[in-house]
Formats: sequence, C-alpha cells, structure tokens
Amino acid sequence: MKTNTKGFTLIELLAVIVILAIIALIASPIILGIIQNARESSMARSVENFASAVNTAITSVMYDTNYGGGDVTVDTETGVATATGANGTAVTKEPSYSGSKVVCKSIKYDVKTGYLTMTGCSVGGTESVTFKYDNTPGTGTNGAAVKEASE
Repeated sequence: MKTNTKGFTLIELLAVIVILAIIALIASPIILGIIQNARESSMARSVENFASAVNTAITSVMYDTNYGGGDVTVDTETGVATATGANGTAVTKEPSYSGSKVVCKSIKYDVKTGYLTMTGCSVGGTESVTFKYDNTPGTGTNGAAVKEASE
C-alpha cells in the first residue's frame, strides 16, 4: 500500500497558526500606538493652523478699525476677533479657517507684544486630548501646539 507523504500534518499547521497569533499580539499595540500618535500630530497641526487664522483675523480687525488701543477679544468657540477702533466703533472678523473644528477654553492676545496664547484646545469635539498654543518667545514651544497633561 502506498502512503501519501505530501502536505503538512495537523501539528505543523497548528504551530504556524500559533506563531502567527503571537506575532499579531506583539505587533497590534505597536501599530495602535503609531495610529494614536498620528492622530495627535494631526490635531496639533489643526490647532496651529487655527492659531494662524486667528492671528490673521486679529491683525485684520486691528487694521480695519484703525486700532486705537484697548482690548482685542477672541471668541473661544469660533475664533471671531473683535476690536474697538479709535472712533469707538467695534469691528469683528471671522478667521479664514476650513479645517477640523477647534474649540479652546481660553484665547488671549497681548496687544502690546502681539503674542497669542490658546489653552485647552480640542479638535473635532474630542476633549480627551487638549493642546496649548503659545507663540511667546521663551515659552519653549516655538509657536507649536503642545499636548496638555491629562487632568
């Protein structure tokens, strides 16, 4: 009687499946970490682009009002800048920004120095990760959005 010796035994197939499962278990957390880092990096760039749009809106509103001093306010939900001109007329300007929605807990503009500080900024309604943006020299961020520590 002839025996067929071609093919794999059941034990060999199970061994290959176990090895592939171990490789998948090791690789999954690494891949998920890479994906999370990419998401956070994308969110940080959105905050930076929003900050640039807010800065442009502030500059524009100050120019349009013939800015005479006083506060420049920025709405934390929309980024709309408001300034009062030398003649007492208030002018608002919406930032030209079309990326993911950015909402900040605080947006402060220093009219004396021209530096913008935004804190508690979340992107796309995801408040689990928040960012801080500050373009003031000496803050160590160099105008980049930095992930804030979880509370």
